[in-house]
Amino acid sequence: MPHRRIMYCGPDRGTFDHLLDDLVRARGLEGAPGDEGSRLVRHGRAELCWVPAFTLDQAQALLATTFLNMIVVDLRWTGDDEEQRGRFAKARTLLHALDDVEDIETRYGFHRIVVLVSGPNGPVIDDLLVELGGLGIRHVLKERRFRGEETGEHFAGRLLDEALELLLQPRAARSALCAAGGGITAIFFELGALKCLDDCLVDGSVNDFDMYFGISAGAVVTSVIANGFSVDEFMAALAGVEGGRIPPINLSMARLGHLNLPDLRWRLGVAAREGARSLWDLARGRGGPTLDGLFLGATSLIGAPFRSDQYEELLAGILTGPGSTNRFDQLRRPLYVGATNQDTRRHVLWGDEEHQHVPISKAVQASLSINPAFSAVQIEGAWYEDGAVTRTSNFAEAIRRGADLLFILDPFVPYHSKEPGFSQRRGMLYNIDQDVRSLSFTRYETALAQALRRHPEVCSYTLLPNNRLRRVLSVNPMDHRVYLEVFRGAYQATLRRIGAVRHRLVGDLALHGLTLDTGPAEQIAARLEAAGDRLRFEDFFVDGRVVIRRPRLSLEPRRGPKAQAG
Repeated sequence: MPHRRIMYCGPDRGTFDHLLDDLVRARGLEGAPGDEGSRLVRHGRAELCWVPAFTLDQAQALLATTFLNMIVVDLRWTGDDEEQRGRFAKARTLLHALDDVEDIETRYGFHRIVVLVSGPNGPVIDDLLVELGGLGIRHVLKERRFRGEETGEHFAGRLLDEALELLLQPRAARSALCAAGGGITAIFFELGALKCLDDCLVDGSVNDFDMYFGISAGAVVTSVIANGFSVDEFMAALAGVEGGRIPPINLSMARLGHLNLPDLRWRLGVAAREGARSLWDLARGRGGPTLDGLFLGATSLIGAPFRSDQYEELLAGILTGPGSTNRFDQLRRPLYVGATNQDTRRHVLWGDEEHQHVPISKAVQASLSINPAFSAVQIEGAWYEDGAVTRTSNFAEAIRRGADLLFILDPFVPYHSKEPGFSQRRGMLYNIDQDVRSLSFTRYETALAQALRRHPEVCSYTLLPNNRLRRVLSVNPMDHRVYLEVFRGAYQATLRRIGAVRHRLVGDLALHGLTLDTGPAEQIAARLEAAGDRLRFEDFFVDGRVVIRRPRLSLEPRRGPKAQAG
């Protein structure tokens, strides 16, 4: 029998007990006292634990420590207009406190709030209903007892029916992993974060998400994970450790094969032809080139110094190995890779219904080709570049496709310095990098806040680097040498985030049939902290011995219990 926890916000203990007594009698249910003043009501479909909160402080304390499936706010008239106005004011304070949160992901879903109202003053009640609707309250029960139209037991029975429908309505629970970009170091961060999450999931893994969305570096990570390779295997390959299905790989850009020599030859050829034409015109008295013209023409000679072909070949080698695939339509779970059409400036989602025919490795190559480092990638007559140009993360597309549990990885965030003038003393490249990171993350925060307010049924958890790690990531996003340091920082930051939202995360995972246990991750985090400057890959395992896990893969999407909380 599912257990659901409901917070009751009302005026006093007497009103709470009276409502629960009516509720038990209305349906002939079994009631019992619970812990710390709560009351249990056992129905054939669920056990409901009603937890009272009679002050704003009590309500906020419960919200900060307990997973609540529903909130009931009791604003029924008690016979005293002055008292009623005071209760309305307290309710407004509570609802606005729930709505006005710094971290949008901790905002309680207003679709799971039920407000009880009554009173002889119709216009006042009507104004209240309009205000509640403006806040996004979808469920309001009006008690009809002033003209003998309804008994307390009948109203309590209606409340029970509303609660059961809200708490136990069947829905297809779907989860999604959305990974953003940020260079080679972003790959390291995302793997370290996923390693921590993997270690905390008791009966599942990060290979069990129902959908995967990746942009740039995130596309590299999700393409491998969606193919059934474990985080352990990918991390081991980057660390040069044998034992997984991925051989050791090197992401260094310091190789001749990465130089964009074909583009350089083409641009020099264009320059030679334009120069010859200018000399011909000058010889025939048609006028020579101007200084402005020479300067502007010279800027066209500067192209991206690197090409991403070798990264595509490396990824294709991984995805064409035994048990994996380089085709979107053959994956066990859907993968979507975001890129940007360089000419139309529109976002393209490789892997969707119209773009499944391109090899995954080629789509990922397009997604990671960011100017000015990498040249654009030509696919079927069009040129594509980094998906981060048009989107930071494709979480909105995940929501559109039915995801109600999101894990979002975003390493591309700015460093916050408390030292005035820190950025001013850095060079142009550092400040360009920080400006782009700020633009990207601001865009992400704004879009996420809007999406979660439109879809309160969606639960989202963003995993970000802490500020100390942000400083490391900002030095050189293409530095392949700092993988262990970034792995560690990502692991520690993720564990702290999980700890901060644990009470909510436990409940949301349970609705998807997953259990959270941070014990193993806490042991690993302690080992990583103690390692100091002598950090080894072995320290990412509980007993310091490398055991590369392979996920137990299911071909069916993971589903939680049949009856899910709304």
